[in-house]
Amino acid sequence: MKRLAAYCRVSTDRQKDEQTIDVQKTFISEWASKNDVIIVEWYLDDGWSGEMLARPDLDRLRDDAKKELWEGVVFLDRDRLARKLSLQELIIDELRDKNIEIILLNEPLADNPEGRIMQQIKGVFAEYERAKITERMRRGKIHKAKSGKIVGNEAPYGYKYILKIGEQDGYYLVNKAEAEIVKMIFHWVADEGYSMYRVIQELYTKKIPPPKRKSEYWRKSAVERLLHREDYIGITYYNKGMAIMPKHPQNVGGYKKIKKSSRKLKPKEEWIAIPAPAIIDKDLFEKAHQRLKENQLYNRRNKTYNYFLSGKVYCGCGSKRVGDGVNGHHYYRCAQRIYKFPVASKCTYEGVNAEILDEMVWSKLLAMLSNSNVIKAQASRWQKKQDKFKTISRDDVYQAKHALETLIEEEDRYTQAFGSKLITFEKYKGFIDGVNAKRKAIEEQTKETLIMEDPINFNDIDSVCKEVMDDLKMLTDEKKQKYMRSMIKSIYVKERSNALVNGCIPLCTQAQNIQYEPKRRDCWIAKRWEVHFV
Repeated sequence: MKRLAAYCRVSTDRQKDEQTIDVQKTFISEWASKNDVIIVEWYLDDGWSGEMLARPDLDRLRDDAKKELWEGVVFLDRDRLARKLSLQELIIDELRDKNIEIILLNEPLADNPEGRIMQQIKGVFAEYERAKITERMRRGKIHKAKSGKIVGNEAPYGYKYILKIGEQDGYYLVNKAEAEIVKMIFHWVADEGYSMYRVIQELYTKKIPPPKRKSEYWRKSAVERLLHREDYIGITYYNKGMAIMPKHPQNVGGYKKIKKSSRKLKPKEEWIAIPAPAIIDKDLFEKAHQRLKENQLYNRRNKTYNYFLSGKVYCGCGSKRVGDGVNGHHYYRCAQRIYKFPVASKCTYEGVNAEILDEMVWSKLLAMLSNSNVIKAQASRWQKKQDKFKTISRDDVYQAKHALETLIEEEDRYTQAFGSKLITFEKYKGFIDGVNAKRKAIEEQTKETLIMEDPINFNDIDSVCKEVMDDLKMLTDEKKQKYMRSMIKSIYVKERSNALVNGCIPLCTQAQNIQYEPKRRDCWIAKRWEVHFV
């Protein structure tokens, strides 16, 4: 009995919910039972676009093809592989190169060059036809919207979409229960002056679930969208936005179900207004918007504070602490308590006054840097560490660099000669082996070497510390933050009584590694880590 794998894919979450992938599996299973084959592995990409090849189970299939786990792979049709013909052919060729049999149930793969060319021509026309259908659908939706009819069957919160019946087009019907919540939210903002976070807290306290019920509490973005929807005053819009590639993707390098996962608003003159049943009056809508502007203008959170230690402060629970301003005061709070709002956090540690912590840490740093005994001890330990390395003069470094550059030029000449067929491959290989041997010898000579420097004059440290202290006292906030971030690795704060500071004084030398390509010279950075209590 032949051992085969099977691949199924659906593009959208709606298809996923409708279990169309199970239909594909059933079809393939019935074919397998009739043809005396066994499906030993299923590869299922549920809700993944065919525009991209980067799909979890397709990648798994391609990896398993090298392991000889099965003899062939079954697809319902070519579209399940990819939407574009070029991507389909890429996968087919890749599997064939590994001697994997490819079985397409709806249209068997041609077994001769002429047949494959005909299938490719059909594929080109099918791709063209899909593009035409997409454009016709787009124009049809635009015409429908301009006729004052609702486009799409997803209603915003507060409404229910009634499907088309006979000559009666689909329309929005007010969902009375949700409409009361919409009114309540607008009244909270317009009349009570609630902020968005206060609205979220009230909704959570009253156990009112968010739209689609995918979370136990409302997100700020959901509340913000609701407060800006003009549907609630009787106008819904079509053609408001367009899908675009994200400028700052969150999941860099990971799998993406669709390429264009971000949205961009179109100019308002391109929006198409469609009448809808109103839930609130225009005066309440505008009053709520005016209150939102006032909240934004007068909110004390907007009075910026330069958190000097942002990204460096950690909570006793292990999470980072982030800057958070409340009523004119500034704190480093546990990130779990901020990001999980309004859900109660398991972290019990209180916020730390940012202004006090920043000032204490800066004062401690100044005291350390002005203490010549601390600096001398640091420099002494660093000097002993450097004694482990061999030293080399600057003239020797220059000569080594020059020799490497000469070898690179020599290698380029041999390559050009071989490319021009002036020398045989055997001679070319011999020349290159000689060049590599010389390069390796130079690199071995200069490995783990430091450029010879004058020894540290410990008598000068006192005066240097005084100069540094005078300069640091005159720093702007921006430069002060820069220096603090360069010297501090982390600060752990549990209770408010003390902070554990882990930092370093970076001592940069002129040390260099001599490498094959001079453009990539690296610096040795010597650092000494110390832990202090503030």
